Amino acid sequence: MDFLRLLLLFFHLAGFAAMVGGFFYQMRLKQPEIGSYMIGGAIGQAVTGAALIGVRYALDLPVNNPKMGLKLGLDLVLLVLAIVGVRQRVKRPAVFYSVGVLAMLTAAVAVFWK
Repeated sequence: MDFLRLLLLFFHLAGFAAMVGGFFYQMRLKQPEIGSYMIGGAIGQAVTGAALIGVRYALDLPVNNPKMGLKLGLDLVLLVLAIVGVRQRVKRPAVFYSVGVLAMLTAAVAVFWK
């Protein structure tokens, strides 16, 4: 079961890498836009994050419920903004930058909230 937890953590971090890596890559362009890989990263983060919480409960490890609730909420808002950004015909920089900032805010909550 511990191997499953580590595997889920690996995919959770891979989703984060897709989100933030894609954000910084697109920032180099004149017209930055949200790519489908960012949606995949957001879905990956939300699904593996929820699964990680379930595994922690199964292993009787402590879970900080307010922190996990905030992270799940941020992940869902991030996913909705990423979908909106991909589906928009007119590219809006505010949505693009919101996705990047929320992805980094999610990581900040994970690291700094004990």
